Amino acid sequence: MFSFKDELLEKVDEELYGEYDYYISESSEGKILAVVLHFEEPEQDLISKMERVGLAYIGIRESRPEDWLKNIITEPFEMIPGVIVDPEDHELEVTNGKIVLKIPQGLAFGTGLHQTTRMCALLLKNYLKPGMEVLDLGCGSGILAILSKKLGAGRVVAVDNDPLAVEVAKENATRNNVEIDVRESDLFSNVDGQFDIIVSNIVAEIIIQMLRDAKGFLKQNGLIIVSGIITQKLSLFEGYQIVEQLVMDEWNALVIKI
Repeated sequence: MFSFKDELLEKVDEELYGEYDYYISESSEGKILAVVLHFEEPEQDLISKMERVGLAYIGIRESRPEDWLKNIITEPFEMIPGVIVDPEDHELEVTNGKIVLKIPQGLAFGTGLHQTTRMCALLLKNYLKPGMEVLDLGCGSGILAILSKKLGAGRVVAVDNDPLAVEVAKENATRNNVEIDVRESDLFSNVDGQFDIIVSNIVAEIIIQMLRDAKGFLKQNGLIIVSGIITQKLSLFEGYQIVEQLVMDEWNALVIKI
């Protein structure tokens, strides 16, 4: 656990986004960051990283279920207009063509709460046409792949280099009654075929690495939807053909044509 001042919030997101489970709470002396580690000893690299950007290390404590329950959402919520995320399998009456995604909060990144996930979802809803083939690169929980299928996509492939994420994405696909090809892959290393849309909600530096090889996996006139880009990293994307840009707080999502 770490303490920090409000002005460091953006830096905290930049350093931890997509790599760790974490939540932030308020105290009388400022904000408290709790990073959830799934082993007993504190991770020294993480402590050093947070101290370098100005956070004060408080210590480590064993997490209890009630700690998580105070910081997670269990009720259904509207991720974007027309798309509802249900974390706990409620019996929902779906009307007016709304889509329900059953995505419990867990160890894999991607629950529908973060701005970057919401922006990717908005762009998928705008650009995906029925029958299109979609690749979700760095799928985490599989939320964007599942949404793609429910929006009418044909073939959907979801890949992640984290074996845990792969298992979670498979479970979530089953939970949502959709057929998705989920694979373990480091970027394109275990991907075949071409796609109408590649969607990737990861971090800016890895997105740039991905873009170098993406053209061979895109169909003619295919598009790339990316997010996880903090405003300070937008300059990395100069020179790319940006079709559309969305901004939420310090986060950016881009539609790129290459």
